[in-house]
Amino acid sequence: MTTSAPEDRIDQVEQAITKSRRYQTVAPATVRRLARAALVAARGDVPDAVKRTKRGLHEIYGAFLPPSPPNYAALLRQLDSAVDAGDDEAVRAALRRAMSVHVSTRERLPHLAEFYQEIFRHVPQPNTLRDLACGLNPLAAPWMGLSDQTVYVASDIDARLIGFVDAALTRLGVAHRTSVVDLLEDRLDEPTDVTLLLKTLPCLETQRRGSGWEVIDIVNSPIIVVTFPTKSLGQRSKGMFQNYSQSFESQARERSCRIQRLEIGNELIYVIQK
Repeated sequence: MTTSAPEDRIDQVEQAITKSRRYQTVAPATVRRLARAALVAARGDVPDAVKRTKRGLHEIYGAFLPPSPPNYAALLRQLDSAVDAGDDEAVRAALRRAMSVHVSTRERLPHLAEFYQEIFRHVPQPNTLRDLACGLNPLAAPWMGLSDQTVYVASDIDARLIGFVDAALTRLGVAHRTSVVDLLEDRLDEPTDVTLLLKTLPCLETQRRGSGWEVIDIVNSPIIVVTFPTKSLGQRSKGMFQNYSQSFESQARERSCRIQRLEIGNELIYVIQK
């Protein structure tokens, strides 16, 4: 059995993925990691590995977005118009429309105000707020009650999405930095006051068992907000609350972390103090 993947075959898989409109803006580090594992599983067969890599990307990324890439330019024009009109309600409506294209943020929209009011009732006002694997969550900044001095540090594996987030936060006047980051490959030790890891750990665990807590341990923040979905993308519970809560709380006890547990909508929330 093949136990490692030659770099030339990894290159071939990566090149095939970059030709895909759906996945061409995903971080190369992510593609290459999945390609390496896919080649091992496919015993070196490149076409099979390409299919496996696409399945892996769908599971951790593609399933949360429409089949075709969102029209970020049109969404940005709508936001621009609302900002230029000085209409706060129109701005929030434009942001809600934008957030609705991503399944993770769409699920949170019915409870958005309550979600952040409750979190920041337990979390001190941060000077720096980091959002890892952010998706379109940074567009919820107006609901967070952040101070004008707060710097929002957002990252994701999708360069196209991050470009849109960067432009949107600029239009909103939110101080920020954005970057393309793979949580299993890149450094995460930049100090920030609070870090958000929203519905991210299950995606990490599908890639490497135990990697969720590895990320939590590495992140250089005294407070980390971790959430889990309590229903699948198909809105089935599948015992997810019990499974996630038991596993997570067991690991937290082993590390002597202080945690607070909340539940809002279909989201299980932990505020971790390291």
